[in-house]
Amino acid sequence: MFTGCSTYWKNTGAFNDMPWKEQRRFTLHMLRDLGFGKTRMEQHMKEEILELMNILVKNEGKPVSLSDLLASSMSNNVASLVFGKRMEFNDPQRQKLNRTIGDVGRFAGVVAWHIYFPWLKTFFDTFNIGNKGKLLRSLMAMKEFCRKEIESHESTLDPNNIRDFMDGFIVEMQKKKNDPNTTFQKEVLVDLSRLLFGAGSETVRVTLDWMLLTCVSRPEVQKRIQAEIDKVIGQERFPTWQDHVNMPFTEAALTEIMRWKSIVPLNVMHYTLRDTELNGFFIPKHTHVLSILWAVNYNEKLWGSDVNEYKPERFLSDDGKKVVKPEYTITFSVGKRACPGKILAEIETFLYLVAILQKFELSVPPGEKISLVGKLGTTLQPPKQDLCLKLRH
Repeated sequence: MFTGCSTYWKNTGAFNDMPWKEQRRFTLHMLRDLGFGKTRMEQHMKEEILELMNILVKNEGKPVSLSDLLASSMSNNVASLVFGKRMEFNDPQRQKLNRTIGDVGRFAGVVAWHIYFPWLKTFFDTFNIGNKGKLLRSLMAMKEFCRKEIESHESTLDPNNIRDFMDGFIVEMQKKKNDPNTTFQKEVLVDLSRLLFGAGSETVRVTLDWMLLTCVSRPEVQKRIQAEIDKVIGQERFPTWQDHVNMPFTEAALTEIMRWKSIVPLNVMHYTLRDTELNGFFIPKHTHVLSILWAVNYNEKLWGSDVNEYKPERFLSDDGKKVVKPEYTITFSVGKRACPGKILAEIETFLYLVAILQKFELSVPPGEKISLVGKLGTTLQPPKQDLCLKLRH
């Protein structure tokens, strides 16, 4: 996640000392202290979801872009961790930030061709062809937002009252300011904040977008999830993460959507620090390595000949009472570089999906059809489509 993300790594040579290890340890430690994956974080999500529900009720019976509403709601969950605050749905800065995050996701995927055809990069740059300029402007906009937040945090910092991730990082910077080799630098904080905020909100929004579109295109899936909701939770009590233990089909449905749509088809680019060998293959030092998660998710030897079908049952035991995830279920990658936000993403997608389907029946607007053809960015983006909501009784 952190490798090569900052100009700091590139300009100092600290990359060869694997600074990502230090930053990953610190990030996980800070997020745990802030309630990451615990009741405190779940309570904050509940407040965001309830506000979203109020907005959805006001839009009942008419086509609405759930994707836009979800983007604002879900990014607030990450904003509370990183920046210590949330923004209202109709806040102009909030809306601008959502657009910027979406633009980064789209443009990053579009310009990724130069990974495979580096010899074309100079030609495209010379004649300003492609979306690289748009991507850079979007990245700079996000970085500028993070820099302003850092300035605000520095001016109001109380080392005895750590409010969020930024506070914790700034305190660590102050502790190590005399260490010439420290990776706790302001530009590193800019990059980490941007990555946590962007990746943490975009991937979960895309996952839930695909899940809701699938529920509309496959009403039997929606009905089966709602039957499980009615049995385990009912229509009045707000769902909790603990409920997922007793809702195997709902969890399997979410796990399968992550496989079927390969939310992040290509993993982050990595880099070998020394000559190595993996499963009989020699990989020389200084090699860029890119794992293709899509290839695993669509391997017929692993999943069977129906690999192109959406089939939650592939993650259920024979009696349908337990969720079974094979070792090749690698939506969040594997090993030491596995996504540190895995538990947050799982809790978030479960709570949002269950809360929405607990209260509403989703359908396609009259005369329209659901498209499930995605566009590749940093994530596999679902097409923007309005949906209709009807309160369940």
